[in-house]
Amino acid sequence: MLRTSLRSVRGLSSRSVAAAAGRQWPAVAARPASLIVRRGYADEKPPVPKIPAIETNTAPSTQPPPPLNESNVAASTIAAENVPLTPPTPEQLGGISPEGPVSATHPPSGTSFIRRLRNYVLTLVILGTVAFGGGVYYARVNDRFHDFFTEYVPYGEQAVLYLEEAEFRKRFPNISNRSTQRPRDTSESVRIPAHHGVAWRVADAESPSGKPSEGADKAAAARKEAAKKASSSAPAPTPAPAAVPATSPEASQAKPKAVAEAQAKKDATATASDFKAPEVNEPSRYPPAAPIKPIYVTDVQEPVVQDLARMLNGIITVINADGAHGKYASAIEKAKNDLQKVSGEINKIKETAEADAASQVKARVGDFDKAANDLVESMARTMSAKEASWRQEFDEELKKINDAYNQRVSLLTEREKGLYQEKLQNQLLEQAIALKRQFMNQIQKQVETERNGRLGKLEELSKSVASLESLADGWNEVIDMNLRTQQLHVAVEAVRASLEDAAHPRPFIKELVALKEIAADDAVVNAAIASINPTAYQRGVSNSAELIDRFRRVANEVRKASLLPEDAGVASHASSFVLSKVLFKKQGLAAGDDVESILTRTQTFLEEGNLDAAAREMNGLSGWAKTLSRDWLGEVRKVLEVRQALEVIQTEARLQSLKVE
Repeated sequence: MLRTSLRSVRGLSSRSVAAAAGRQWPAVAARPASLIVRRGYADEKPPVPKIPAIETNTAPSTQPPPPLNESNVAASTIAAENVPLTPPTPEQLGGISPEGPVSATHPPSGTSFIRRLRNYVLTLVILGTVAFGGGVYYARVNDRFHDFFTEYVPYGEQAVLYLEEAEFRKRFPNISNRSTQRPRDTSESVRIPAHHGVAWRVADAESPSGKPSEGADKAAAARKEAAKKASSSAPAPTPAPAAVPATSPEASQAKPKAVAEAQAKKDATATASDFKAPEVNEPSRYPPAAPIKPIYVTDVQEPVVQDLARMLNGIITVINADGAHGKYASAIEKAKNDLQKVSGEINKIKETAEADAASQVKARVGDFDKAANDLVESMARTMSAKEASWRQEFDEELKKINDAYNQRVSLLTEREKGLYQEKLQNQLLEQAIALKRQFMNQIQKQVETERNGRLGKLEELSKSVASLESLADGWNEVIDMNLRTQQLHVAVEAVRASLEDAAHPRPFIKELVALKEIAADDAVVNAAIASINPTAYQRGVSNSAELIDRFRRVANEVRKASLLPEDAGVASHASSFVLSKVLFKKQGLAAGDDVESILTRTQTFLEEGNLDAAAREMNGLSGWAKTLSRDWLGEVRKVLEVRQALEVIQTEARLQSLKVE
């Protein structure tokens, strides 16, 4: 394969690779990097087959032709399959001119194919081994896969059985020494031929003269006639006893027993009828052994014993059918006796176990009865003791209730008595005061009647002058208060106008100073001014248009983050931004607690001028939405604080004006 590749290289180039080995070192610096990395292959030049020249008179290498004989022609003739092929030209191989550069070739394709085939086969073997090993392991874990694996995978059952036996021997190393290894069941039926071994019929051989004995023919004829008579005169087999319903285990045993009994009787009759005593001129013959009777187990209900009896009856039937009952009669009788002993031992064990269980149950029942009686007596004593204690507690509680009721009745009686006495005293005092007033009125009337002179008139005039002076002083105070109230209203309106008319937030410290000077020492006005945030009157607050415009920008950002959880990452931000583009916007006072509904209601309240309701709606947001709207809420709170302070001051001014009126 290597030579083939080198031949192809020589076909592509007029110079061999081995010829350029002498100038490899000097040419390294002049070669490009791609050619230095390439690998070249060197090989000895194989001998090129020399094509014989055409025999002409002018060819210098030809010799004179030998004389033409048939033998020479036949000897010099070359077979067609031995004629060497003409090598292809370089143009036919690669279509490259001989003057082209020498290029290194890739590794032979045949080697790569074998390598791929080897790798493919090794991969298949490794994967198959791993898959088979994994299947064996999983078959030992899963029963359903065990059935599938052992049934459909070749050698799967043998592998699983081998591992199970190895694990069993590992867990029980001593049991392998005691038990003998049994042959495995190959699921092949065992056939016993009808005529096997040594037969007892020795007299049926041919006579010395070479003819069959006449006695054998007579015996066979007599046997056939006896069989016919026995079949015609044989009594009908006794019917099986009536079986219980099919649900009882005796019903399943009655039919096989009757069939086995009838078969045994039939075999015995056939055997007895087939045998006939030999004649005088015949050799002696022994009567055939009676067939083995099947075993009947009637008083045993154990499934194991019944299965053993059924198996033994099957063996007896096979032996009787093959005529080998004389050979295996002793072994079968021993097996019958052993089965009877096993059945008797099982019955004894069952009787002993039943007696022990009955005695234990009786003892347990007695213990339970005694414990129940003791429990009933203890419960009765406990209930009587509890009843007595409950009766005593009831009497004590009843006595306490009576004492408390008597104390409460006496207390209420004393309280009502004291109230009644106080009421009587109040009535007496009222009557005394009424009498005193009546007496004073009478005295005053008498004094006034006596003041009908000038002194009485002067006193009345002085009183009227004093009342006029007090009235004038009061009106002066009213006028001053009205002026102060009007100035307060004007100052409040000036502050409000400065807030509403400003295109941009500007401070209103001067207006507040003027308002505080007008209010003088009014505690309400001073408290209202103190409640305003200093940042609000130092930097100013936004008007309604600016708040609405800023809310629209904040609402767009809040909608982008409306679907974000509290611990959102970059992916959650991106998904929320994309999904916010496809959300439908609501209109009006939309119902719901989602972010879109809250933003819609806030925008509606802002358009209606209800800034307080809008702030309450935005305050109901949570998470990223509330974080984004925090600055806007702070600005709204400042505006609301200023408005609330102005409303309080204006309300105080109105109250003062009402007091004046």
